[in-house]
Amino acid sequence: MEQIFEDIWSLAEEYQDKRNDEGHAKTVLKYAIKLLSILPANEKIVIPAAILHDIGWSQLSKIDRMKIFQDDISSKERIELRIKHENEGVKLAKIILEQVNYDANLIEEILNIIEGHDTRTNFISKEDGIVRDADRLSIFSKWGVDSDLKIRKKINPQKYLDLIEDKLNKKYKFYFKESKQMALKELEDRRKEYSA
Repeated sequence: MEQIFEDIWSLAEEYQDKRNDEGHAKTVLKYAIKLLSILPANEKIVIPAAILHDIGWSQLSKIDRMKIFQDDISSKERIELRIKHENEGVKLAKIILEQVNYDANLIEEILNIIEGHDTRTNFISKEDGIVRDADRLSIFSKWGVDSDLKIRKKINPQKYLDLIEDKLNKKYKFYFKESKQMALKELEDRRKEYSA
């Protein structure tokens, strides 16, 4: 990674993974870089947006950060929490990007991606698509499945994999077909791991 991306990571590190999800930011970044290797897009937008996309959770109370995982909260409350973390993320990301003297012409697009990465129904650019697809792909990663199963201790791994496969087919929307293919491959790998 370029030095400027390392600098952004370093400044963002204290705000990362504040939902007992240590490794999420690195996993999303890994997928963003993987997608950039096969899809033409501006890495100077994608990589900072991937690094900074969830730092806003750090600004919510621990109770609010963890509510997002509860099945019994209302859709309205879930959306409000997501919007709040996006808005807080934009504020922090702006400070970090300005601190590293990031290209001012790119900051606005990075902030726009962060602002709606969990709540926007449409995609605003290829770069937005890569960041949001990378975030979604983290669910299917070894890290993502292992982490979620730790939180949802009462669910059988195969049943959990059935649930995320159902969401993949009915709910989860990917911008790129390549991302969905990666998700299917990851799901197949998880099934093998958990059947062993």
